Formats: sequence, C-alpha cells, structure tokens
Amino acid sequence: MRIFRVILFLVASALLIVSVKQFMNGYNAWQEAQQVAESYQKELQRLEIDRDKLKKRVELLKNDTLTKERLVRKKLGYVKPGEVMFKIVKPE
Repeated sequence: MRIFRVILFLVASALLIVSVKQFMNGYNAWQEAQQVAESYQKELQRLEIDRDKLKKRVELLKNDTLTKERLVRKKLGYVKPGEVMFKIVKPE
C-alpha cells in the first residue's frame, strides 16, 4: 500500500509539473501575442494619422487656389507675368 502511494505521488507530481510547464508555455505565447497586438495597434494609429494628414492635403490641393499656386511655383518654378525670379546657388 505504501509503494502505491509513492507511485501515485510521483505520477501526480509529474502531471503537475507537465501541466505547469504547458501553462507557462501558453502564458508566454499569450504575452507575445499581446505585444504584437500592441505594436499593430500603434502602427494602425500612426497610419490613421498619416491618412488624415494626406486627406487634408488632398482637400487643400483640390479646393484651395493659394495652395495650388504655391505648389506650382515651388515644384515647377512658375512666375506670374511681370515678376522676377531669383535663384540662389550654393557655392561648391
């Protein structure tokens, strides 16, 4: 009877150790998944901010003539009739 108790105790201990190990593996995987989810959430927030900025810029380019004029002047170097454009060149 005493050997049966020892064997039962050893089996129960082994099962407990295996169960705790499995729980810790699952817990670690859960923590990693939480960190990944947090990083995706931060990335999503950053992308939403970028999207909102781009939407605002598109609306300005569609509707605001001053913004259009500034862009054409800056990118293409356009000047109005009668204006003089100066270009500053950095010395090498």
